[in-house]
Amino acid sequence: MKIKNVKQLSEELNLNTSNVRIKMSEGKLPFLKAGRAFISTEKGVEYYKFIEEHSKTLESLKRSAKVISFVNHKGGCSKTTSVYTIASLLEKQGNKVLLVDLDPQGNSTQTVLEPHVNDEGITLPFPETIKNILIERKANGFISKERIKQTVRKSNFGFDCIPCDISLNSIIVELQNSSFKEILLKEILNEVADEYDYILLDTPPTLGFSVISALTASDYICIVSLAEAFSVMGVEQTLDLVNQIKSQTSVLANPRALEVLGIIVSKVEMNTNISRHFVGELEAFGEDTGINIYSDCLIPKTTKIPESQATRELITDVDPKSESSLSYFDIAMDIDMNVKKDRILEKLKGGL
Repeated sequence: MKIKNVKQLSEELNLNTSNVRIKMSEGKLPFLKAGRAFISTEKGVEYYKFIEEHSKTLESLKRSAKVISFVNHKGGCSKTTSVYTIASLLEKQGNKVLLVDLDPQGNSTQTVLEPHVNDEGITLPFPETIKNILIERKANGFISKERIKQTVRKSNFGFDCIPCDISLNSIIVELQNSSFKEILLKEILNEVADEYDYILLDTPPTLGFSVISALTASDYICIVSLAEAFSVMGVEQTLDLVNQIKSQTSVLANPRALEVLGIIVSKVEMNTNISRHFVGELEAFGEDTGINIYSDCLIPKTTKIPESQATRELITDVDPKSESSLSYFDIAMDIDMNVKKDRILEKLKGGL
């Protein structure tokens, strides 16, 4: 993945260096900041050309959030890291982004939000979480945008976040027994859809009710997979669940398109035979099924990511020239382009 500096970008785009920086400041040319330098990639150049070509159409689009679930039924696969890193990159491109933490472990919440501390300096649970609005929506049959926005907090990385903690587990059985369980989360997200361009869902490592609820509310999914044994099997199980949800006949559920944007492969060690083998298995699976594998954007196993998590920083800020940062950068730009292409098609078809 070749890094391009401002001088190289100016030569490739036939712009002077001042105009390159202007395009960056306008959000048209995506970049990462490495010290005093500004860098981009081939995908960044592709993104810029796409935005330039469709600028008038994109400016005419009304804000209407697309919902993306990040899914894996196993823990420890960098799903949460992928969600908040991509959320930050989408936000930096001028999108308004909401991250909804649906995992009772609350790892996204703990990483992207300042702790809720009382006057004595004691860290307390957040007074408003996703649990509160889910249970209120179930009890009342309606929840207002204003009430939902009371749970929203500004993250340290620019995007908004609805927090979650272990208390979500206390209402799962009650939600499962609800007559309207299919639409609780979907209806909540619909209320704030005109406030955002993207709503990203960090789902728990399970294929249970919380994930089913998230997928029913989603336009797209990203599967995050490890390059290890049973990785393809895990992807297949997730896709089986997606197909079950898409085939629901419930008028209430009315699941969305649920398009798979791609499979992010994390913690890869391409210097080992075992990683190369399982990456190859995933690539073969992608060829057979027509599902996009981000094979040019593998996330390598590195100590830098857990170190950045410990300091509650972004890998793209801590080590912007690393393979991890550049891969996340390219994945985020690819997601943004593909979703915007879909929105343009919707407009052409009279959907917006």
